[in-house]
This record gives sequence, structure tokens and C-alpha cells, in this order.
Amino acid sequence: MPDQVLEKIKHIVAEDLDLNLAYDALDETVPLFEGGLALDSVILVELISFIEKRFSIELRDEVLNMETFHDLRSVARVVREHLAQQPAQPQA
Repeated sequence: MPDQVLEKIKHIVAEDLDLNLAYDALDETVPLFEGGLALDSVILVELISFIEKRFSIELRDEVLNMETFHDLRSVARVVREHLAQQPAQPQA
């Protein structure tokens, strides 16, 4: 079963951020910063904003660090943890 959280995050990176990256070309294990996708702080803020809107969550300050944003898998793990802590809401 595909990881729906990870897939949504990959779509955000490929479609919402202006990075000229194709969804199919995204490797969830590639670092988001040096030696990888080379995201900068402005793109990171945009990514956080899109994630919070798409998943209806607010990322806590303590998870806004380089470990969380190491790669797409680590971002997806933190999003899943936030979602698990929220009360169940009906899907739109």
C-alpha cells in the first residue's frame, strides 16, 4: 500500500513549489538541502506552509529542524505523527 502522506508531500514538492522537479523523478531518500535537492530557507518556509494547509495541521516549533527536513521520508514521518495526535475528522 503506498504511503499516502509521502505521496502528497511529493506532489507538493513537484507541483506547488517552483523547483522544476518531476514527481516521478523525486527520490524520497535524497537530502532536501546540501548534496540533494538544495532547497533554501525560502523554499523550506513555502514547503512548511503547503504541508500545514494540505494536511490541516500546524507543525510544532520543536519539529522545525534539520532532522525533520532531512529528506521526504523524515518529513512524512513527522506529518503522520501530527495527524495521529489529532482527533478524527471527516474527510472532505
